[in-house]
Formats: sequence, structure tokens, C-alpha cells
Amino acid sequence: MSNETETLQSKYKSDLIMWAGILVVSIIFIVIFSIFTTTSPIDLAKKILSAILIMFLPGYVIVKLYLDDLKLSENPAVDKFILSFGLSMVTVQSLAFLVNYFAVYGENLDQEVRIQVENLIPPMIVVLVIATAVGLKFFSNKIAAVWEKLNGWFQAKMGDMGSTLLLVLATALALATLLGILRLTLYIAMKVMGVPPY
Repeated sequence: MSNETETLQSKYKSDLIMWAGILVVSIIFIVIFSIFTTTSPIDLAKKILSAILIMFLPGYVIVKLYLDDLKLSENPAVDKFILSFGLSMVTVQSLAFLVNYFAVYGENLDQEVRIQVENLIPPMIVVLVIATAVGLKFFSNKIAAVWEKLNGWFQAKMGDMGSTLLLVLATALALATLLGILRLTLYIAMKVMGVPPY
């Protein structure tokens, strides 16, 4: 029992150290930029919070859900920070590229409308990435059972290439689903803003 308690405390301790480090670095940035620029500290704090939301939080949720016990070095706080930042960049930026390429630039929108829509995309992607990570963790047993059945069927029909084909099809289906959800959300947001949707 005490070993489990120590493990739990060390996990929380590394999280607290990481978040405290982010807070200290953020305060230092706000102070330095407040001294040397004309930007108000409130605007700087908003920009730092939005950067943390977009470039860190999705990866942190993924790390906490799936990779919390992973140890890469002697400092778990640094490990979690690096993994969180990297996973956020991979998930949010790749999806933002796909959405901007297929959903925004493919439409004939006015420039002001496009800028408003582009400002909505990163928060929506963050919500979708976090919701997907939590949903996959919650339904992991059911998804694993379905995956095993599909994998067995694909291997029976196509041999060794069956698993690879299933993985490619599942990835394409997941990306198409996320893109469809983002397009629908953009459509609804544009209706709410009073902008005629494409």
C-alpha cells in the first residue's frame, strides 16, 4: 500500500514541478516583454495561455491518459513536458494543416471571414483532440475487441498485408471523420456569426 502511495505522490510531484516550471517561465516572459515592449501584461498573458492551450494541453492529456508511466530520463517532469509539447505539435498542427488546406482554403470566402474562421480552428481542434483521446481511453476495451475481429478478418482475406491495409483504412477513416466534424463545426460557427457559409 505504501509503495502505491509513493508512486502516486511521485506522479503528482512531477506534474506539479512541470506546471510550476511553466508558470515561472510564463511570468518571466510577461515581465520581460512588459518591460521591453508596449504590449500590456494582460495581452501577453492571453497569448501565453492560448499558446499553452494549443501547443501543450492536448499532448499533456494524451501523456496523462496513455504514457503516464513512461520514463525516458531521470527527470519525469521534463519527460512529460517534452512528450506533451511534441504530441500537441503532431496532433494539433497536422490537423490544422489538413483543415486549412481542405476546409478553409478550398472555399471561396472573403478575407475577413477567412481570418475569423481561421481563429476558430485551433480551439476546435484542441477540443476534438482531447475528446478523442478521452473517448478512446474510455472505450478502449470495446475498440480493442472490434479491432481484433477486423484484424483477424483482414488477415484471413489478405494474408500479411491485411493488418497494414486495416491500419491505413482506419487512419483514413479517422482523419475523414475528424475533418467532417471540423467542417460541420465551422459551418455552424459561420451561421452563428452571421456569415453566409460557403
